[in-house]
Amino acid sequence: MRKTVFTIMILVMAAGTLTGCANLFGFGSRSATVTYQDTKWCVPRKLKRVLNNVARRYGPVTVHSTKRWWLENWLKGGARNSLHLKCRAVDFSVDADPASVIAYLKSQPAVGGYKYYPSGFYHIDTGPRRTW
Repeated sequence: MRKTVFTIMILVMAAGTLTGCANLFGFGSRSATVTYQDTKWCVPRKLKRVLNNVARRYGPVTVHSTKRWWLENWLKGGARNSLHLKCRAVDFSVDADPASVIAYLKSQPAVGGYKYYPSGFYHIDTGPRRTW
C-alpha cells in the first residue's frame, strides 16, 4: 500500500498537476472552452453538456447559431419547422477532424439530428435521430 501511494505521488509530481497525470494515463485534459456568438440561454442543458464534452475532447468550440426567429431562419434557408425556432438546435465549429467529431456526436444519446457542413459548421439538435 505504501509503495503504491509513493508511486502515485511520484507520478503526480512528475506530471506537475493532476491534469497532467490524467494525460499520462490517456485521459483528455483540454479545458472545456465553449464560446457563444449567439444566445446561450436558448441551448438545452443536454446539448450544453455535449458541447462541453466536445470542447474537452477536441479543443475550443464556438457556437454560431442557437435561437432563430422565423425571418432569420427563412433568410438562412432553414427548414420551415427548424428546431432552431424552438431552442432545440445548435450550430457550432471546432478545429478537429470532421469524421471523428461526427462519430463522437453520433455516439451521444442526447444528440438527435447531427450534420457536418463543408463550410466547417456542425449542427446538433434534440429531435429524432437523423442526418441529412
